[in-house]
Amino acid sequence: MNSQNQRRIRLEEEFETNAANPPKKWIRGVNLGGWLLAEQFITPYLFAVNSCHVQGDLCWYPGQIGAPEDNDNWCDPEKCRPVQKFVQEDGNADYHPKGAEPYLGYPMDEMTLGQTFDRKDIAHEYMERHWDTFLNKQHLIDLKEAGVTHLRVPMGFWVRGNVQDGEPFIGGSWPYFARMVDWCREIGLEVWADLHGAPGSQNGFDNSGYLLEPHTCMGWSDRAENVARTVEILRDIVVNGIVGEGMTDVVTGVGLLNEPMLDCDQDVLRQYYNDGLEIVRNAMGKDTSVFVGDMFQSWRFNDGFWDDEPNTFLDTHQYHVFFEMGRAFTPRQHIAYLCRHNSEEVVACCYEDAPNNTIPTVNGIQKIVGEWTGAYDQLPTAVAPYVMEVIGETGVAPRLNRTLSRARMRFLENFVKAQMVVYEAKEDTVSHGWFFWNFHMEGGAYAEWDFLRGVKEGWMPKLPPPTVASEDLFGSCLDIYNRTNNDYSTTIDEYPDPSDLDWTKNQGWDATDDFVLDDPSAPERLYGPIEPNHRNVSPWLFIVAVVATGLWFSYRRRSMRRQDYESLK
Repeated sequence: MNSQNQRRIRLEEEFETNAANPPKKWIRGVNLGGWLLAEQFITPYLFAVNSCHVQGDLCWYPGQIGAPEDNDNWCDPEKCRPVQKFVQEDGNADYHPKGAEPYLGYPMDEMTLGQTFDRKDIAHEYMERHWDTFLNKQHLIDLKEAGVTHLRVPMGFWVRGNVQDGEPFIGGSWPYFARMVDWCREIGLEVWADLHGAPGSQNGFDNSGYLLEPHTCMGWSDRAENVARTVEILRDIVVNGIVGEGMTDVVTGVGLLNEPMLDCDQDVLRQYYNDGLEIVRNAMGKDTSVFVGDMFQSWRFNDGFWDDEPNTFLDTHQYHVFFEMGRAFTPRQHIAYLCRHNSEEVVACCYEDAPNNTIPTVNGIQKIVGEWTGAYDQLPTAVAPYVMEVIGETGVAPRLNRTLSRARMRFLENFVKAQMVVYEAKEDTVSHGWFFWNFHMEGGAYAEWDFLRGVKEGWMPKLPPPTVASEDLFGSCLDIYNRTNNDYSTTIDEYPDPSDLDWTKNQGWDATDDFVLDDPSAPERLYGPIEPNHRNVSPWLFIVAVVATGLWFSYRRRSMRRQDYESLK
């Protein structure tokens, strides 16, 4: 028996002897993302709509999640041609490549996915196959056995069929949510339903159903009719759906709105939160958990907001992969950033004596980290165009069978353990737990986002019992930092290559902290963007180096694509 299992048993015995004064029960959950609200990077094949699909021939791609083992209807790339009719920019607020040009591509979100089909009946059949096969009962059993206690289930406003004339969204997935609730009742998992997409979009992200540029909340908070419609949609989900169909023994939490953007009108948003809380309390009672998005700035809500509302949570999301400096971190810098910065963000709210922040709320709102992942060096918004391009050219997703090196998996184990420790914030008591994103992914391009793959490969640890803090089992964040191997070459594989980025544009925020940056293994660009005046060399040598790097990277991409295709033909 290893030392960690011995420690687990000892902590369980200590809890039994202190049953008269039971400790906090941690929420340790996983998101069922990409299921009832589809996202391209989670299920790229779903968005690779071809001419056979739109005509009603629902063929499968090789390696597509849900494809039957005895399937004999594979998509023939010669016959089933890509349906690519949407103008896209090769980049967004998180990724600014050089010389980006608009191009015609596959659908990017659920809105354009619905627009791809001329016939609504075929579109519904296409999506129904996805709802039926992307999640199955065995997935939930495996999550339970791994120690997961809760499931966060993102859904769009159209989940129960609230689709107006002219809207392309494909409703009708609610029966599959109900089936999942029945499975969870049998298995012993709690469900938190989350309204992930509102009419008009609260953020302009693809995960709201609309991918907008720029990302904004104005289509929601600046339009009273969309806010009022969202209130009624939430009422229908809670009153007619969850309560009306007898789900309250399993559905113990409701999310009112996911990731409202920074430019949301705060007065409108808070009034909506109050209206939503009233709906949930009146229909489901005071013991139901209610969670709300923090606008990416949880300190804004550290002003007495809901400080007398028990079983409420401010939902914050933490990712290292969405800023270039973070993707370039050494292994230890990733852990250091968790210990120093992410830990501060988690405890930025909520306190009874704000702004002194010494007395955490007890009978009011607390923190929950509703999304985080194992990904750290490969940006999904940069990988996705490449994945979709290769599917269109070959009919097979690249990196379908991608494997992770042992060194990478060893770091992943430390990275996810450190995040569990930090997001629980044991000593500060303001956080109640977390939800990992995501339960599984299609193919290997995004392996680090795949919880069930992590369990299978061993880099996702067995979770402690709900009454035991992760820190008590895995050690402190600093302990994990000290035992992390700092070999950059075997652990970091940054994508996109920094030489492909347009450094005159924003590439994300900076980490200006000595504890994080004081690492002799760190690449030089952590201390400034890649520009000639940051190097003590001739400008001509710099130009030659950039050209050579670009040619090498272009060759590398072509080589990788050819190898992926040849290995999967």
